[in-house]
Amino acid sequence: MWTEITCGMAALVGAWSAVSPAEADESIDLTHKDFVSDFLLEAEKYLETGRHQSAAILAGDALQDALRRLCATNCVTVSGKASAETMNAELASRGVYDDQMQQRLQRAATLSDQASCGLWSDFSKDDVELMLAEVRAFAAEHATI
Repeated sequence: MWTEITCGMAALVGAWSAVSPAEADESIDLTHKDFVSDFLLEAEKYLETGRHQSAAILAGDALQDALRRLCATNCVTVSGKASAETMNAELASRGVYDDQMQQRLQRAATLSDQASCGLWSDFSKDDVELMLAEVRAFAAEHATI
């Protein structure tokens, strides 16, 4: 779905401005690339202010977006409501990355789910710091942030 929205936005920007549709598509892609990085920076700010629960939620959102983009890049069709766990399993099964990476991302997705459900006693600030490092490393290597 995101691909269709991006293509549609690129066409509209191209029609309403002096730039070509290809240039408009490129500018929208650049804006979208900043999403993961921006959310990780915001998560780090939350972590620094003692709100590691909120940081975990934001890092989980960044992970989900990075996985969704990686699915699109590798022609892996997933529903708009696919979870990080589903996308992670599908990408690993197709050999996009190894089992070790899949396990690290699964731990990060689980921590994000715990934070989203309010199970805050199930994880610590140190867990969230590790999660942020994992998501940042994954996104830098695989999702081109």
